[in-house]
Amino acid sequence: MGLLDKVESNETKAPKKAVAKAVKAAKVAEAVPVAAKAAKPKKEKKPKVKKARPASLSSEFEIAPKLSRVISWWVNFIANFSVLIAALVMSALTGGSSGGLETTILFLVAIIVFFFNAIFLPIYTGRNLGQYTSSTRYIRGDGSKPLFLHSLFVNNIGLLSLVGFIMVFTQAGLISDGGTAPIVMTSIGAVMMILWVVNWQFSRNSELDQGLFDLMFGAYLARYIPEEKATSGFRARLESMSQFGEKYAKRVEERAKVREEKASEQNETEESTESSEETSED
Repeated sequence: MGLLDKVESNETKAPKKAVAKAVKAAKVAEAVPVAAKAAKPKKEKKPKVKKARPASLSSEFEIAPKLSRVISWWVNFIANFSVLIAALVMSALTGGSSGGLETTILFLVAIIVFFFNAIFLPIYTGRNLGQYTSSTRYIRGDGSKPLFLHSLFVNNIGLLSLVGFIMVFTQAGLISDGGTAPIVMTSIGAVMMILWVVNWQFSRNSELDQGLFDLMFGAYLARYIPEEKATSGFRARLESMSQFGEKYAKRVEERAKVREEKASEQNETEESTESSEETSED
């Protein structure tokens, strides 16, 4: 009887062991996909590649960053066209029936301001209001000032393209009436517009943001801080404008740092939650 009891007990234990092994195997099979789940990879930030320095540019100068270019563009746009836009709006609202003197004065002020910023300042000082505010300046490779024609082309290419658009818009419909004047005016306007597009394409595809006229005159827009700043007079007031640009640039940089810190903290929290979920599932 004792031998029979042992045989029966062994037979009953064998299925239990098989069931236990099957359960363990199932748990391992369920755990494998969980472990195989890889954590979401971090979005690797592309390292900022410094723009290649041309061999002809002195090491004392640094190519102006994008933010400085944006500041310079907006300041010049406001200085050159804000009064003109106000005059056009006033003229459109009044319809030319009233406020003629005020509108005329605004147009005269707009012409004077544009002449001062786009022609007089670049020829006299080599910089305009936007470049004073952003602490930038167009220079040649040896640090000298480019030919004054460069400033005239660069500062006025936007206005030239606008005038060209108006010429094409007003003269293209008169070509069918005959005469050579509409054809000539339309052709000149089209050339002005094409020059703006070509200059924009050159600066867009250039590693140093050089436009067509920058390449023609060998000029670079670089950061510029004079060694001896003027303490009084007209130059001192112009150079004091750089404080506004520097303060704005610092605020933008601080905001960018805060956004980067928040993004890194969010990535860390996501990774920690994913790791805790994996450990709980295990």
